[in-house]
Amino acid sequence: MTIVAVATPPGKGAVAIVRVSGPAVDSLTARLVKTREPLQPRVATYVRILDDRGERLDRGLAIRFAAPNSYTGEDMLELHLHGSPIVVREVVRAFLACGARLAEP
Repeated sequence: MTIVAVATPPGKGAVAIVRVSGPAVDSLTARLVKTREPLQPRVATYVRILDDRGERLDRGLAIRFAAPNSYTGEDMLELHLHGSPIVVREVVRAFLACGARLAEP
């Protein structure tokens, strides 16, 4: 199962990080993250983040971590977004709508 979670403290901040981990990372990335070039492992790439309908939610940085070289040991995507709680909520919602589930403690 692929999971999604906010990795930064709640509230208003300049940057928020959302992490996605699991076997569907590549298909979710292809659907919700648009870039001019393919993501390279461990390289920050400027991207557009879309919702599940294809509408732009934000622009930010995406970093792809290939298993087993990630925080979770699985394939992982880390998104560095603008810190607006609404943007963060909608990005997480988009991943949930596309098949990820919320991470548990």
